[in-house]
Amino acid sequence: MRAEDFIIDGRIPDIEYRTDAPEEVVCPRITRRDGVPMLYSHNERDADHEGFVPAAEFLRRLARQEPNLACTGYRANGKQTTLSFNKRDRVSLSPRLQAWLSALAAPRDGKSVAVVGFLANLMPLYTHEDRDGVWCARSLQDGTLVLPVDESEWDEARGTVRVHWQGDAARATEVDGGQLAALALERYVRLHGTGASEEAIAAELWHLARHFHFKTDCEVYLPQLDAPAGAFARVYRPALGFGQGVLVNVVSKLLGA
Repeated sequence: MRAEDFIIDGRIPDIEYRTDAPEEVVCPRITRRDGVPMLYSHNERDADHEGFVPAAEFLRRLARQEPNLACTGYRANGKQTTLSFNKRDRVSLSPRLQAWLSALAAPRDGKSVAVVGFLANLMPLYTHEDRDGVWCARSLQDGTLVLPVDESEWDEARGTVRVHWQGDAARATEVDGGQLAALALERYVRLHGTGASEEAIAAELWHLARHFHFKTDCEVYLPQLDAPAGAFARVYRPALGFGQGVLVNVVSKLLGA
């Protein structure tokens, strides 16, 4: 999902604003400059951009709840009116736009962003994808897109992510990042450990689960997975074979850690 996805017939109908009397519902108006969709803000007419703000940037500012944010819409009679987002009781946002604003507002040092970044590095199962400045994880198997969510106002940050199944924003759910990671790590270990014993697979999975916790402060949901025993319990060294945590080294390099 990008800013363009919210633009229909030169408006953003996912934003509705209830005007002063005579009361009616208006939506932000879109104009284009050099092909870039813009919103006009009368409050910023003296700035270098002369009041024209790219739609993607405007939505990022809306996600941050920037004070005094405003844009232009048009009444049914064609007269221009100002939509002030300071008057929150007059503004209605669609559920899908609220979900996108949550992704835009997700703290870059938060658990949700960390989970998405970890998943995106599990190549070739996932890859990184930039959606208007939001870094997501795209499944190379079925196109599913994993986005961060803003947990900053929740009682507890849990590493929740928003999943667009097969890339369809209309089929989206919020899930626990640790549960999604459990499925991804199991596939990742088996892919890279073709031919290894089940004991080595389990040991490698344990090492990666611990690394996931270290990088995200979240737990992988693997309740039946025990710590490796015997030869597989040795301290990790890059020279050791599969089952000793070799994939931790691979993922660490990808994460720059």
